[in-house]
Formats: sequence, structure tokens, C-alpha cells
Amino acid sequence: MFARHGLSQTDMIALSGSPLFLLFLQYCAHTIGFAHCGRFSKRIFNFSPRNTIDPTLNFRYALQLRQMCPRNVDPRIAINMDPTTPRTFDNAYYKNLQQGMGLFTSDQVLFSDPRSRGTVNLFASGNAAFHNAFVAAITKLGRVGVLTGKQGEIRRDCTRPN
Repeated sequence: MFARHGLSQTDMIALSGSPLFLLFLQYCAHTIGFAHCGRFSKRIFNFSPRNTIDPTLNFRYALQLRQMCPRNVDPRIAINMDPTTPRTFDNAYYKNLQQGMGLFTSDQVLFSDPRSRGTVNLFASGNAAFHNAFVAAITKLGRVGVLTGKQGEIRRDCTRPN
């Protein structure tokens, strides 16, 4: 799906650490932002019959998540997706993945899968690698499905048509 739009695996890994990824995939993205407890509770309470906690999740982090999001918690409760630098657009998301601290399974698989682990390690090694890859990827993403002339509009409020 993404390749047909000119986006590579590296592009998608760079975008997964971006809050702008939300606009593209319609779910939370991950270096800045928050997630409601119900979105990941299965990973910390009911992962499988053998493991109540997802074995790819850092155990100490899982216990912290359980404290912040106990069973039957108010569904409005949300936590930071990046526990180390929650308000900074940086490469901490990738460092967290190396430590087993990806909040969602879809995050953690980027490190646990050998096909993408090298890219995660590269982005974790320095902000410049992540930022450069992000700029390239978001530029490509900005060219996907562009409407011109009467086909599209520049919105005054991005949440609704003018």
C-alpha cells in the first residue's frame, strides 16, 4: 500500500515516530502525544494464556503502565506515548523501542523484527539520522494524493471543509 505511493520501509519507520503519522494512518503516532489506557491494556493485563504481560514489553515499564492504568480505569485516562521526552520531537521513541518500551505492539515490532531493527538502531543512534529521514519521508508523504485546481481546497480549519 505505501510502496505504491513511493514510500519505503525506512520512510514508514521514520513516520511512525512522528505525530503527523496520525493524519495518514488514523491512529496515534508516537514521539509526541498520548494514548488512552484501553488502547494498550491487553499488553499489560491479558496478553495471552501463557503471559499476562507481552514478553516484548520491558517488565518494569509494564508495571509502571499498570500503576498508571489499572484494570477498569476511567476510559478518559491517557498517558504519554513517549515516557522519556513526551513533549519533544526527538529520537527517544526509537531508543525506547530498543529498551522494550514501545507502547503499542505495532511500535515494538519495529525493533523485534530483524527487517526493521537496523533502521530503529540507526534512528536511535542520533537525532540527525531520524530528522533527516523524517524530512525525506514527510516530503514524499506530502505528495501523496494531492488535489489541484477545483479538485481540492486549502482549508481554513483542517478538521472540516470550508
